[in-house]
Amino acid sequence: MRIRRLTLDDMPACLELAVKRDWPAEELKWRMILELGTGFGVDSPEGGLAGTVLITPYGREAASIGMMAVSPSHGRQGLGRRLMEHALEYIGPIPTLLFATDQGRPLYEKLGFVQVGEIVKHVGRLTREPQELSVPDTRVRAMTAEDLDAVATLDAGAFGAPRHVLLHALHRMALRALVAERGGRVVGYGLAWPNLDSTMVGPLIAQEEPIAWVLAAELLRGLEGVVRIDIPPRFVELSEWVAGRGLERHVPSPMMMLHGTQAPGKREHLYAIAAQALG
Repeated sequence: MRIRRLTLDDMPACLELAVKRDWPAEELKWRMILELGTGFGVDSPEGGLAGTVLITPYGREAASIGMMAVSPSHGRQGLGRRLMEHALEYIGPIPTLLFATDQGRPLYEKLGFVQVGEIVKHVGRLTREPQELSVPDTRVRAMTAEDLDAVATLDAGAFGAPRHVLLHALHRMALRALVAERGGRVVGYGLAWPNLDSTMVGPLIAQEEPIAWVLAAELLRGLEGVVRIDIPPRFVELSEWVAGRGLERHVPSPMMMLHGTQAPGKREHLYAIAAQALG
């Protein structure tokens, strides 16, 4: 069972594996990560894929690992460890992030990952429309393609690595994309983008917490259907405010784990992540 590179031709098999693991068949997310990064998989003798792992690089400053899945018929055979070791060797000695469940944590700890945080998943339908909020001397407006360089600079400071390729991709598919501007300078931004039959809200990055609240309110206002936003637990009030509008908190909270010296960036400015598979 040889590990090989995945291509977009493997999408049907990837989605079939996801369903076997009781994951949603998130075609857009799988496709985006395969286009932006690198995927590895192992073919099953019975057909389809026995396992996968996807890598999203952010320059040479950081990388994320996601979609690490092993078919139930190939579990407890060391395949997950092989895939993870292969991914880490491919990435090399740079900080690498992933989000882990309690089930996956023991394997990741054996490979040298340590827990550096958590994320609180909020999912639901809006039952209360967000009120209008504002911050003095700050204007929230639609993000344009011309804003992307400034947005990428702000994002790199918070995330700790360049994500301009990801941001361009998310902006192209976004249902809503906003920037907060003060004195002609971008001081915050947020994106809402489609994923299956739901809307993902994130990344959400701001230099000040009141700006994050204004952006969150504008991103959420009027969204229909299922909405999801993943918020670090240190932002307790923002989490409670989102939950009070119908997006219920889900437990247990996935663990953010790091392979490397320290998590990059100014995480106090990162109010919502793009997606767990993207770091």
